[in-house]
This record gives sequence, C-alpha cells and structure tokens, in this order.
Amino acid sequence: MRAYTSYLSFAIVWSLITALQAAGLHPLNVGIASVSGIGGFLTGAIAARGTIREIEKKGEYHTSRNRLLLVLGVALVIIAVLGYVIETQAIPLSILSQFLSVYAVLPGTYLAGAVIFRRWELKNGKEIHWEGTWTGTFYAIPKGLTWQERYQYRYEQRERLRAGNPAERATTK
Repeated sequence: MRAYTSYLSFAIVWSLITALQAAGLHPLNVGIASVSGIGGFLTGAIAARGTIREIEKKGEYHTSRNRLLLVLGVALVIIAVLGYVIETQAIPLSILSQFLSVYAVLPGTYLAGAVIFRRWELKNGKEIHWEGTWTGTFYAIPKGLTWQERYQYRYEQRERLRAGNPAERATTK
C-alpha cells in the first residue's frame, strides 16, 4: 500500500472528525486545535523524515517492537491519568472538555507524513510502500510496476537485505 495515500486518507478523515468536534464547543477550541495541529504537523514531518532516512540508508524501515510497546505504555498512562482526573473531578469536566481539540494532532501528524513522503517520491522517482499492521515496514520501489512486478521486486529486495546481514542469515539457518 502506498504510504502517502493511506496517510492522506487518514488525515482527511480525522480532520473531518476534529472539525465536527471542535465546532460545537468553545471558541478556545480553535486556538487549542491550531496549536495542536501545528505541533502534530511538525512531529509528523520529523517522524516521516526519519523514516525516509532509514529507507535511504537500509532500503527499508521497520518499527521496533520496543517503540510500539513504549507508545502503547504511554497511551495507557495517559488514559489512566485522564480517567482518574475525570472520576475524582480534580478538574471540572467543563474545562476538561475544552482540551478535546488536542485531537488535531492526529490529522496534522499524518498530513505531514503524506506531504513528506509524496515530496520524496516526486524527487526520487520511487514510491514508498508499507506493509504490516502494528509494526509495519516501509520500503521504496520504482514507479510504474505492476502488482506482480512489485511483489517480485520486494521479494528480491528482502533477499538482498538478508544476504547483507550475516547475523540474520545465521539465525535463519
């Protein structure tokens, strides 16, 4: 699946959700959503650039399981703290609801990824694809290949990477 199209579609859907959610609340939400969106865009640009650097260096980028566990752990802590704050009413719900516009981080992050990936594709004449779910793998392939040629190219690319990594070769024998 092409990375920039999936990132762009995700950004569009979350932008609509964010716009609907933020529109019905307080005018302060516009400011919070703007700051969140800009912060998300910067974060997404930095992350996408790091992904591209790894693709250029190694031929592919694979997110580590440790990073996934870290992100899930941080998310669980945030949800637990938020649940505690709501349950104990440490912060009134009317004030807490104003910060729901922080969701603008998500479309900003994915929009930046789509822009950075597409810009790189146009500059280098290749397409960035990804496969996998939780810990996906990003890789670049030449433009204009049929799906069979893409599959064959990806298979050959994996074999070249394995041949260049003696530690991985030793564990697969």
